[in-house]
Amino acid sequence: MSTDLIEVRGLKLKGRIGVTPEERSAPQPVVVSLAVRCDTRLAAATEDLSATLDYARIVDRIGALVADEEFSLIETLAERIARLLLADPRAQDCWVRVAKTAAPLSEDVDEVAVEISRERSDFTDGPGRP
Repeated sequence: MSTDLIEVRGLKLKGRIGVTPEERSAPQPVVVSLAVRCDTRLAAATEDLSATLDYARIVDRIGALVADEEFSLIETLAERIARLLLADPRAQDCWVRVAKTAAPLSEDVDEVAVEISRERSDFTDGPGRP
């Protein structure tokens, strides 16, 4: 099995995420990082983008997800991103980190975050399903 990783680190987006309606009333900063394990050997040998995961397409799809939907929990967003990544049959497993850098807390923090790792078998209903 291949151990190649395609990574995107520090994808800065704005989304409506929060438990309260007030928190979801305006987009707030979210930072997404991810790693997807896949076999990149064919792409490396042929320089054919269609033989690998296109990270530009991944960034666009995650950007649309964050911009177009509301989430109560960053855990939910991380799970949706993992499903999106694993919908591609070339993706073997993935790691996703979602951080809120402006969480409304009683104390000053740099960020709050959740990290998850998923593999195809974690989704009994299929990785492409929301």
